[in-house]
Amino acid sequence: MKRFENKQAGLLSVSDLKTAKGKAVYWFMFACMVALGLVCIVPFIWALMTGFKSSQEIYSSFSFFPKDLTWPSAKQHISDAMNGLKFWKTTFNTVFMAAGEVVCGILVTGLGGYVISRLKPKGARLMFLLFTWSMMLPAQIRLVPQYISFLSFPFLGEVPGEISLMDTYWPMWLGAAANCFNIILFKNHFDSISDSFVDAAKLDGCGNGRIFFSIMIPMSGPILIYVTIMYIKGAFASFLTPYLVLSNNELYTLSVRLYQMVSAAGDVTMSTYMLALTIASLPTLLLFCIFQKYITGGVNLGGVKG
Repeated sequence: MKRFENKQAGLLSVSDLKTAKGKAVYWFMFACMVALGLVCIVPFIWALMTGFKSSQEIYSSFSFFPKDLTWPSAKQHISDAMNGLKFWKTTFNTVFMAAGEVVCGILVTGLGGYVISRLKPKGARLMFLLFTWSMMLPAQIRLVPQYISFLSFPFLGEVPGEISLMDTYWPMWLGAAANCFNIILFKNHFDSISDSFVDAAKLDGCGNGRIFFSIMIPMSGPILIYVTIMYIKGAFASFLTPYLVLSNNELYTLSVRLYQMVSAAGDVTMSTYMLALTIASLPTLLLFCIFQKYITGGVNLGGVKG
């Protein structure tokens, strides 16, 4: 246990690890972590291996790995899965939707957090309480009113309700902009920024807009990275809202196309669908591998101060 001598004490200290009881607890926790890791990784590997099996082998054999796998057959399986998924088109659509969510989300939630933190208009405390309270409401309560608003948006057009947001990405973008958790996240971060920066900017003649974009945003790097990653991850995982508002095949995202593969096309084989599931998870897997430090660090960023 020498490797733990320079580590910070957690559940078990260095002295605990020198006792028989401490070692037993350590190896028990280690075994639990290994079991949890297997629970997470084995289904992914099983889906990947199933994607390279024939339909007969899937239903007649219990082997984990495919038999008689060759490169030409594997290449054909991959080609069928990517064609059925329309991988490049749906991935582009998902990235485009995610980019809009990032821009709208950061702009609106950042400004919301700045107004509550720095401008503090009348009713700011009530607004903050309403934001916190709205986070406790089940998402199902908002589903029907939101869908009706998407069908006939109430604030645009000469005649109220004449403009529809269906078959556009605006419902997802507006939903990202109405993220109350991110407003609270930005608000608490802006509270931690020293008033001297704001006071110096005001002495130089900067307005609130210039202060927000030139001081607050550049000093919010970790928050911006974390929020951006969460928006991108959410865009790739989002299904219900895109499924409800997108009826044009050319606008489908990855999650909607995965559902349509088995609901609209009955000739899709199990192996093709399993491989398509695996391929569709690769963008988010790559995202995690690149930004895992910021994703895990988001646990600390998400803490709401009193």
